Amino acid sequence: MIYLAAAYAVIWLAVFILVFSMHRKQNQLQDELSLLEEMLRDEE
Repeated sequence: MIYLAAAYAVIWLAVFILVFSMHRKQNQLQDELSLLEEMLRDEE
């Protein structure tokens, strides 16, 4: 039974890491998109 609890802990840790990394990447992409939009507005 301890192996089952350990497996669940590892799976939840992996899910947390995946979601956290996706959130960071989305924020980076949003920042880059905002910068590109600002550059396009400056050229007009």
